[in-house]
Amino acid sequence: MALLASTSGLTIPIRPHIILAHCHSGNVWRTRTVDHRRNLLRRASSQQPDQEVPDLSYDVVGQKQELFRALPLGAGAFGIIALLANRLISGIAPVVDSSSSQSRTDVLGIIMSAVLLLTGLQWLAIKPRTIKAVALDGEESFWVDTECRLPASLIQELTWSWRALRSCTRCRSLVLIYDGRCLLYAGMTKTGQRPAAAKGGDICNSAMQSGQGNYLANLMLYPGRLEFTSFLPENTQGVVVQPVGSKGVLIAGTDTVRGIGRLDQAWLAAISDKLESSLEDVKMPQPGVGFGGKGAKGKESAVV
Repeated sequence: MALLASTSGLTIPIRPHIILAHCHSGNVWRTRTVDHRRNLLRRASSQQPDQEVPDLSYDVVGQKQELFRALPLGAGAFGIIALLANRLISGIAPVVDSSSSQSRTDVLGIIMSAVLLLTGLQWLAIKPRTIKAVALDGEESFWVDTECRLPASLIQELTWSWRALRSCTRCRSLVLIYDGRCLLYAGMTKTGQRPAAAKGGDICNSAMQSGQGNYLANLMLYPGRLEFTSFLPENTQGVVVQPVGSKGVLIAGTDTVRGIGRLDQAWLAAISDKLESSLEDVKMPQPGVGFGGKGAKGKESAVV
């Protein structure tokens, strides 16, 4: 029985159990396998998630920032009022007497309340800049390299990974480059750019050699952004480069500066590890165009 995962109201099998009728003819078996793979690609391209990503502020503090910023101010004002009321009610002379323990306590309370007042005023004066998502320039598509004859289960896994990241994070482009070939291009693509032409550069090679991911939170500030804007939209705000073993990388583009949090990066790392395990048994027919490859430029894979 297949294991199911729900994303944005859509139930997707993570590891589908593909049942094919037993056929004595190898041609019939191959035809049915190819038809099943094409059906998966067609279904993936037609069912794009429509639900927007939730707001970046998931917790109560993030949703009610103004209230929590005013708490020190209210606590300080309440402390001063309480000290004055206590002095009036207790009948103590308003003149501060250093020999009185009550007077020394009131002085300390006033100092602490003044600190809270100043902290509250400072917090209210600081207004954090709201980071807004931008509309990426380009075309949205879902493309899988069919020349590699990827297994139907792997195509289903790639489809699930894209839908999950698209629905739960600020990821708007997802590119998988493995063994010099672009196997997956999902999301926003650069206008006029072929998905098969996506290739990595020095940053991707460094990630594969070190085995550690790289997060470019504000892509516009990095001189090496041309490595990614050659196939991603020009106004891509951020990029996460996650190695897939020593042969490939998973590239995620965002529409928001600092839009990928630590949990999202950990999730990308887990997906990359799973894809590495799934791609170990896949044999590439020929070198591709990525990472300095001189692959064939003749027949292109279908864009669905």
